[in-house]
Amino acid sequence: MRHRALFYSHDSFGLGHFRRSLNIASHLTRHVDDLSVLMLTGIESPASFEKPRGVDFVKLPAIWKADAEEYRSRHLRVSFQRVRRIREQLIRTVTRAYAPSLVVVDNVPRGVGGEMLATLRYLRQRHPKTRIVLTLRDVLDEPSRIAAQWKKDDVYGALDRFYDEIWIAGCREVFDPIELYGFPPRIAERTRFCGYVVRSVSEEETTSLALEYRFPERPMVVVCCGGGGDGAPLIRAYAAMVQKLPPEALYSVVFLGPDMPPAERRELKNILLPLHDRVLLFDYRPDLTAFLRLAAVTVSMAGYNTMCEVVSLGKRAVVVPRGHPRVEQVLRARSFEKLGLVHVVDAADLSADTLSRAVFDALSELRSPASEQPKLPTGMDFGGRRRIAKRVERFLGLGTRRQ
Repeated sequence: MRHRALFYSHDSFGLGHFRRSLNIASHLTRHVDDLSVLMLTGIESPASFEKPRGVDFVKLPAIWKADAEEYRSRHLRVSFQRVRRIREQLIRTVTRAYAPSLVVVDNVPRGVGGEMLATLRYLRQRHPKTRIVLTLRDVLDEPSRIAAQWKKDDVYGALDRFYDEIWIAGCREVFDPIELYGFPPRIAERTRFCGYVVRSVSEEETTSLALEYRFPERPMVVVCCGGGGDGAPLIRAYAAMVQKLPPEALYSVVFLGPDMPPAERRELKNILLPLHDRVLLFDYRPDLTAFLRLAAVTVSMAGYNTMCEVVSLGKRAVVVPRGHPRVEQVLRARSFEKLGLVHVVDAADLSADTLSRAVFDALSELRSPASEQPKLPTGMDFGGRRRIAKRVERFLGLGTRRQ
């Protein structure tokens, strides 16, 4: 019997939600028998990402986050309420036609503006055997803010009425949403900590990159800012830092991100492209993780995917967390910093000089005779994809192919 999973990823800013969902979906279709995944996403050009056999996409009209709880239409010249209604109807129509046996909602239990509620009610009333789960990243926002918003919007009620389980893509020893966000007992009982979700990268993949680009024998710094929508200040500070250094000091691989505004992209390319002897510049590559594996030091914002990838690879990492519209990145960065896993530069203090000090401090640690990879604390692991595959197997009575 073939099974169908439907993934919902609201995607209002950046690549994080979609990348994590696609990572999970790709793993499931490779390792779980007889499973196809259809993804509902608002991201721009989802087909430009890795699309393994068994995964396909339905594009929802794009929205963007203007503030913590304020959304707007990204392209259509209509109100958010109208574009939300379009998305809501598309979601329900696709769900009815696809008839999934498993629905995976990422991070927003009610959907943006409640756009998932009609579909969740339909499934519970007409298809009660369909299993519905919520995936949550480790950190959402300031706990008191989340708890207040969830009470106001009856999110706890939606979790109780619609969801069979909540899968936390994180580790309880690092950040515990059950306690910090005040999960009621009935919801806490359905919550499973799965470990961090990271994209695996093979030695063959990194070897191929090294052969293709023949990187010079200098310390390599990989710089990225997620989707790039608000990443220009970080890249601008790093570019100013590189301009002050002699060419032989570092070799840099810089990713601008697909969502960087055109004017800022042009500005930064005008600065960085002339530095081709010391900087390799990309807009975006889906194999970013392979570059991270080759880095001596990484410089990034503090989004979920990048943070988990650099820590899982044991890299010396300098992170500049975003503080608006949510403090999610700040909370994650500070938690990881307390564990000795990253160096944090506050966005308010970002400059060529502060970034340079952090990068060269990280390089000094690497060159120290006593240097070793940062040690992970007890209970912290990166087995999220494997554990989620086991949950799917258990839910649907499927076999898991040898991994």
